[in-house]
Amino acid sequence: MKLSIRMKIFLPVMLILIVFPLAFWLVFRYSLDGHMNYNTRRNLERLAEDMNTLIGRFEEEYGDDTALQGSGEPAENTLLLELRQRIQTETGVNWLVLGEHYRVLHPQNYDDEPTMAFLYSEFLSQLSAAGETAWTEGKIFETSINGSQYVLFFRTLEPVAGQNVRCLILYSPLYDASAILDDVSGLVLLIIAVMASVSILLFWFVAGSISGPVRRLCEAARGIGEKKFQKVETKATVKELCELEDEINQMQDKLLKADEAERVFFQNASHELRTPLMSISGYAQGIQRGVFDDVSQAAGVILDESRRLTEVVDGILTLTRMDQLRYQVVPVELKLNEFVEDQLERLEGLAYQRKIRLEFSPKEPHMVTTDAMLLARAYSNVMSNCIRYAKTKVWTEITKEGDWLVLTVTDDGPGIGEEELLHLFDRFYKGKTGNHGLGLAIARRSMEYMGGTITAESRAGGAKFLIRMPQDCRSLAVEQWNGV
Repeated sequence: MKLSIRMKIFLPVMLILIVFPLAFWLVFRYSLDGHMNYNTRRNLERLAEDMNTLIGRFEEEYGDDTALQGSGEPAENTLLLELRQRIQTETGVNWLVLGEHYRVLHPQNYDDEPTMAFLYSEFLSQLSAAGETAWTEGKIFETSINGSQYVLFFRTLEPVAGQNVRCLILYSPLYDASAILDDVSGLVLLIIAVMASVSILLFWFVAGSISGPVRRLCEAARGIGEKKFQKVETKATVKELCELEDEINQMQDKLLKADEAERVFFQNASHELRTPLMSISGYAQGIQRGVFDDVSQAAGVILDESRRLTEVVDGILTLTRMDQLRYQVVPVELKLNEFVEDQLERLEGLAYQRKIRLEFSPKEPHMVTTDAMLLARAYSNVMSNCIRYAKTKVWTEITKEGDWLVLTVTDDGPGIGEEELLHLFDRFYKGKTGNHGLGLAIARRSMEYMGGTITAESRAGGAKFLIRMPQDCRSLAVEQWNGV
């Protein structure tokens, strides 16, 4: 069964607030009773051991007539005095001392204590019925006296000349904690109920303070799916929810910018595709209807526009594959100097048409592990752009910055304006003599895909492009190296 966040938090808390106090009350009730009775029995056991020791010592000292005659007072009085001194230091323990014919020697006013009187009567009734008591001698045991439970120690003394003490009975009541707790249980349960109610109400609002922002975040997520980008304000006080709110708002800003960029991209792409298509269609219709006297000229225009159209489509497909991380990087080791020289040979035709001199003076050799096709695309696009704007020459330099290699391409053209510099790498952004506005965008995306960068600078004597690449792009490239 699916529950809301509010109920998911509230129900367990409510269960704990109800069950835990009741369980605590029951455990406390029975453990208190057992603890008190355990202490009572332990105190009586200790006192019984002391009495056994005292009586044993007394029997050794006064076990013959000689010892009795040498003492200054009767043995009976000596034993009673020591028993009284020992027992009076104990709280919660009562005692009876019986003499000849089971007459009570101490305390004298035993009949003023109902429990003591009932105990004595029970003892005598057992003796008169069976001739001996059913109590276990010399051990701690429990018995019921007038409906109440007691722990009791009973011992008879060996006859010693000159003393009249025959029995010693020690007893302590077993406290019935449940009877005491029953008197206060109503008040305790009332306090528990009030505290549980207040806690449940508090947790209901606390759970609501979490579920409310989450519900608004869910609504925002649904809006994102419908491309309704609106800033979310949940007024949450939970740190994680505030972070989630910030992340969703940032994501919406990025998606809004991406959506706008996509819209502009398709507008520009449709424009770039429509222009050559219209030219191709117009010239093809002219050829079909015999409008042109020189068909070869019209065919040349169609070929040029077809080539332009192919370049635009190929650039769009390349950018799309890299945006979707579908382009698989193929790392190879390259000698960077030889790579640049090979690319310059391919660009000689374009440079010759524009009467531009290409210069490259290699110094120390450099090795780089990279994708040759992406690097060639980036470098050739930058070089084509520089050749288009240069006056007389374009030169390339290779330098090393730590673990990075830098290809610097410089021209002696008019430079780049501040406004153009801001949008130079935007897709479909064309300068005064630009082609289709995808070359530098593809160059930058290619380098970023391999973990590198490309930047442009405007200088007094022209423009400078810096292509930075790691010496081994496998640790920084977007593509994973598991063949996926």
